[in-house]
Amino acid sequence: MIKMDEKSGIAKVDIPITTKGKVFMFLKLKQDWLIVILGITFMAISAVSTPISTLVYGDIIGALSNYYLGNYSSYDVFIHHCLKLCGILMAVGSGKMISVWLGMSLWLKFGEIQQSRARFAIYDNLLQQDAKWYDINPNIMGELTQVNRCIEELRSGNAEIMAETVQTVALIIGLIFMSFYQSWAITLIIMASAPVMAICAWYFGNITYRAQEQENNHSSNASKVLDWCLTSPLTVRVFNGKYVEMAKFNGFTKESAKAYYRVASAIAANLGTLKFLTLMMFVQGFWFGNYLLMKGNVTVNQLFTCFSSCLMLGQSMSKISQLMTIINTAHAAASRIASYLQTLNEQQYKMRIRKYPLACKGEIVFDDVCFNYPARQELVLKNTSFTIEAGKMNFVIGQSGAGKSTVPLLLMKLYDRNSGTITIDGIDIDVLDPCWISQNFVLLQQTPVILSGTMRENIALSVIEEYDSIENVPLDLICEAANFALLESDLETKITPLSLSGGQQQKLAVARAKLKNPPVLILDEAFSALDYQTKNILLARVKAWRRGRTTISITHDYSHIEANNNVIMMDHGVVVGQGQSTSKKFADLHDGDLTLKNETENRGYTVEKASVKPVEKSEDNELLMGTFAILKYCSYTIDTKLVIAIGIIISVLEGGVSPVFSYCFAKLLSTTIEASIGVNVTKQVIQWSGVSIGIASFIGIATYGAKFLLSYASERWIMMLRKLAFEKINGQDMHFFKEMKTAEVATLLMNDTRDLRNLVSTFLSVIVNLVAMVLIGIIWSIIAGWKLALVGLSFVPLILLITAVFSIIMQSAENRYKSSVVILETHVHQTVSSIKTIKLFAMNRHFADRFNQCLSKVSKDGNFRAIQTGVGYALNDLVSAVATGVILYYGMELTGKFEYTHGQLLQVVTLLTFTLANAASLIHSLPEVTRGQRAGTYIVKLLESTPFAKIENDGYATPKINNEVIKFNNTCFKYNDKYVLRNVSFKVYKNQLVGLVGRSGSGKSTISSLLLRLIDSDSNSISIYKQDISTVNIDWLRETVSIVPQLPKFFEGTVLENLIYGINPTQQINFEDLKRYLRLCGMYDFVMSLPEGLHTRVGEGNNTLLSGGQLQRLSIVRALIRRPKLLVFDECTSNLDPINAKMIMDLIRSLKNKYTILCITHDQEMMNMVDELYTLINGTIV
Repeated sequence: MIKMDEKSGIAKVDIPITTKGKVFMFLKLKQDWLIVILGITFMAISAVSTPISTLVYGDIIGALSNYYLGNYSSYDVFIHHCLKLCGILMAVGSGKMISVWLGMSLWLKFGEIQQSRARFAIYDNLLQQDAKWYDINPNIMGELTQVNRCIEELRSGNAEIMAETVQTVALIIGLIFMSFYQSWAITLIIMASAPVMAICAWYFGNITYRAQEQENNHSSNASKVLDWCLTSPLTVRVFNGKYVEMAKFNGFTKESAKAYYRVASAIAANLGTLKFLTLMMFVQGFWFGNYLLMKGNVTVNQLFTCFSSCLMLGQSMSKISQLMTIINTAHAAASRIASYLQTLNEQQYKMRIRKYPLACKGEIVFDDVCFNYPARQELVLKNTSFTIEAGKMNFVIGQSGAGKSTVPLLLMKLYDRNSGTITIDGIDIDVLDPCWISQNFVLLQQTPVILSGTMRENIALSVIEEYDSIENVPLDLICEAANFALLESDLETKITPLSLSGGQQQKLAVARAKLKNPPVLILDEAFSALDYQTKNILLARVKAWRRGRTTISITHDYSHIEANNNVIMMDHGVVVGQGQSTSKKFADLHDGDLTLKNETENRGYTVEKASVKPVEKSEDNELLMGTFAILKYCSYTIDTKLVIAIGIIISVLEGGVSPVFSYCFAKLLSTTIEASIGVNVTKQVIQWSGVSIGIASFIGIATYGAKFLLSYASERWIMMLRKLAFEKINGQDMHFFKEMKTAEVATLLMNDTRDLRNLVSTFLSVIVNLVAMVLIGIIWSIIAGWKLALVGLSFVPLILLITAVFSIIMQSAENRYKSSVVILETHVHQTVSSIKTIKLFAMNRHFADRFNQCLSKVSKDGNFRAIQTGVGYALNDLVSAVATGVILYYGMELTGKFEYTHGQLLQVVTLLTFTLANAASLIHSLPEVTRGQRAGTYIVKLLESTPFAKIENDGYATPKINNEVIKFNNTCFKYNDKYVLRNVSFKVYKNQLVGLVGRSGSGKSTISSLLLRLIDSDSNSISIYKQDISTVNIDWLRETVSIVPQLPKFFEGTVLENLIYGINPTQQINFEDLKRYLRLCGMYDFVMSLPEGLHTRVGEGNNTLLSGGQLQRLSIVRALIRRPKLLVFDECTSNLDPINAKMIMDLIRSLKNKYTILCITHDQEMMNMVDELYTLINGTIV
């Protein structure tokens, strides 16, 4: 498990990680030797039982031959000898059951150990990475989703697949010794095609490996798109990005499917070829065996034993080749994990002695500091020098993009400077322990990270390093901090990242800081989402609390700078002034024209105020749907029904021909007995050998056709399911995303759907083959000899009962295990999305402890599943052994009494053994099928719970342009039972500039949401161009209305891709207009200075390229380039310094009479510009 450093809380790696992608990359022999040796021993014992059984089987047939030759004194002596031999056969089967159960359980446990280490290694490294790594890796979430799947494939390769491989290899060794002991000559002839098998396995294995890697790559890209749509639903909807994202997702999904088609073709070709070669081994050996028998070089016992051993040897070699194909998939998964770990391990950690001072005064000195972000070549700080005075209020001011927000990131050691020195209380920051900085400094940023959980847990996390658990943080201290921050919600209220408004998030962050009570507090636009009155109250409280302690405020709002405060002014990464705010150099700070009194709030657009529902947990024991119920529900998504029908028909033919081959096998065995008593059988040998070769060829071709067609159809099906689910997710309103868990949905669509393939490619194939072979075998055996057939068929209900019970047990165990994995992967996803907050508040130990708990639960449920799976495999072998023993004994009894001929006996016994073996083989497919059932059940649940939201999909009208652009007519709206808007009425006319003002909670954000149809309105209460907005085409509406949000969000892509995001492809992009808008917003020079200009990548990890103000100005460009008819500016100057704010106001002034503009604002100058001003108080216009 993860070991934590007591001081830093950072996990320490105690596992040697190899970056070579091998299946055993996480093996630790010093710890694993016992379980590996025991696993190998038990599976080898189970394998040895098979050649022993063939030896006994040969002795039984030999006894029959001796009985015909009169070598037994009486029937009773003969049948007693057969009873003894059949008893030995059943005893061997019982021993095999125990060894299979223990061996399979041990290997499954071994697989769990390997997957635990893989998850630990990845999580441990993710937790230790610095901010630089997250900046330069743009597809972290997509890669993480894919790696999670690879871990499961690696587990399987180390568990049940490795167990079967060990068993098969041991069986091959045992059979080779057995065959050579009986007749080396026959063995060599039969095994002549073994090299051909090996070459086929190697060739098709390479194809599988390469195609599997390609599928993983495309799947990772699709996961990235899905993650963006799940975490940024507002941006996707407001800018009509749904279709862009659907096109990208569908494209990646289609390419992933193409790669899998190559995987399926290679696996099917390998399987078909090996089946053909295996059956041909029988024919080539039979000829030579009969020749030796007639020459008297071997006895019939030796021939039967050698022949049975070689036949099983061929089947075993065929199986090992199939297993190697699956191991190739695990190998590809291991390479993917190794590649990911290699990326993580590129970070070199410098271990050195760190200083841990006893106190912190907070005197900070930057001396000649230079710095640039990893994704940006241009320096953000250029020879920057200034001093933060201890025990005082310090203000860092300047235009957006001046480098202000970079200062605290260096102080918190999220990044390392290029040059220069930074000291805290005279000590170089390089020698200070990072944990000491986290304990003494608190940084409150503009957009705090909210974790899924209760309000109390979110606040308590700030001091978690001081307590053993969240529950131990005193409730009275949490309540005091919440009251200080003006939080009104119940502390036990369940919250998610989307369930709180921006103002509530910032107040929660203040509560965290108050609870921690650090010596140094840094406020980086920490109150920008609060209304003016709330901001004043909180600032007054913060100033009183922080009196005599070091506080740094990074702000564009200069109105709260008081006399004698220490002020540092920055411009383009350079300090242009420092001193008391009353000095002449800062005289302009109190100039009314440059003072911005922002009374802002974050527009959640769809999120009600603190009315949050608890997140429901999925039940571990939820009943899974049946396979046919899943297929029936999803039938409309299966567009390859004809392909499936053809695949099933070929499977039926393959299954029907297999008993025919068994019949030929029985005939050839019969000729062997006849040859042993001197009968000339040359003609029969030629006849039945020729038929066998033809059947073998057909089986090989049919195997390829059925396997590939069903695999193709299954992949096509999950591709359609993914596309449908993605489309339905994009068709949801915002309420869906408040309760949705991103990691769970992403894992379900991109990983678990791979298991869903099994329902078509494996289950249908197995069940159809099973039905065909069992029915034909039953009917044929009854016709050939009904007495013996009925005895054998009496075991069928027992086998079916065991299979049914095992299926129920596996469903429970698999669902329990998978639910634990989902919780673990959700925690990892939340860790990555909150990594900077984790580092800022030194939460490493808490998150590592939670990961340990989740991982422990996964291991516990995995071990439980291992025992259950082992029991199922073991019972299968026991029933088969008992059935074979009983059938052989009764058959010998009938033949000894001359009720059956030897040919009739061998025919019925062969058919029954073949039929029962196939019936029992269903158990081996149950784990895969159960995983498919779980995936299918949850996919159906997702599809049922996501009907296309009317608000996102209804409406077809395209209004005619007229003078009345917007009309609210006695509009009312409420969240739950609380009215937010009450009889609101106003109009906005063409080319009019209208202002909307009001305090937080007055309903302004609701009006924005209603205009963009993010939330539903009453019929006919809102109209656009005199058309009811609910009947308007949603795409036209969002092309017509363009918004500049207060907190813009860009995705991982180029600047250009973000600016033209969601624009209708039919709309021509005028690049001259684009450049003009960039100049108007003061961003042209900056964008052109980027390494690749408009084609420089930003967003997600690279988002640090741009400051909040720069993002906001680019957001204005994004709105203008869309050529909307209505522009909505939602506090568009809230993140801007006075100079840039004035520039944007001038821009809006220039757009007046050219666009219809609705401004949500608190800025007095903006209010003076508007043609009409509407004030909202408590949801009513006054």
